[in-house]
Amino acid sequence: MTTGNRDRGPAGDPVVLVHGLWMTGAEMRVLGGRLSQAGFRPRYFRYRSWRRGIGAAIVELRAFIEATEGETVHLVGHSLGGVVIARMLLEGEIPRVGKVAMLGSPMGRCSLAEKLSRVGAGRWLLGKSALEGIVGGPQRWNPSRELLVVAGDVPIGTGVLFGLEKPHDGVVRVEETRVEGARSAVVRASHVGLLLSRKVAALICDHFGGAVVSSGTYAPRPR
Repeated sequence: MTTGNRDRGPAGDPVVLVHGLWMTGAEMRVLGGRLSQAGFRPRYFRYRSWRRGIGAAIVELRAFIEATEGETVHLVGHSLGGVVIARMLLEGEIPRVGKVAMLGSPMGRCSLAEKLSRVGAGRWLLGKSALEGIVGGPQRWNPSRELLVVAGDVPIGTGVLFGLEKPHDGVVRVEETRVEGARSAVVRASHVGLLLSRKVAALICDHFGGAVVSSGTYAPRPR
C-alpha cells in the first residue's frame, strides 16, 4: 500500500532533496531555501554519485529517510537523484514517503549517457551509479504514487556537443523525463538551471500542497 496520496499541508513536513551526478548536494540549497519559505523543512541527502554504485546510494537514502523526523517525508530528485528515488521505492515502499518530484530525471532513457557509455572515456566519466542506473532504461514507477516531473528546454550543457535532439536541457531530452500518469511541466531552464528556477520551486510547492506563490514570494498555504 502506498501513501503518496496523503492530503496534508506543509506544517513543517520534511523534504529530502537528492542531487544528481557529479554533484554534492550544495547545488540544492537555493531550491531548499525556497521550500523552507513555503513551510517545509529541507533535508539534503549526499551520496557518492560517481565513485560508488547505485545500490549503495539506495541503501543510504533509505536509511536517511528513515532517520528523518516527520510523519510524512516528501522527496525531490534532480537528474540521477530521481532515478535513485525510483529504484529505492521499487525495492520496497517506505510508509512515510509522501509525494515525489523529479527534475530533469531520465526516467525513460538517456541518449546522452548511452552515447558516452559506448567509449571507455565516456564510461569513466559517467561513473558506476549512472552506468547502473541510467544506461539501459526506462525506469519503473508505481502510478499510484503522486509524481511531478519537471523538464527544462534551455539547451545549455554537454548534450549540445553530441548533437542531442531538441527540446532538451543540455543533458536530458524532454521526452526522456516522461513518466506515464505523472503530472508534468516544461520550464525555461537548463539542466542545472532547474535547481535555480523560481517556477520550478513554485511547481514543487504546489505539488506538495504547501504554498501560495505570488510575485516570486512563498508562504505557507492556509489550512
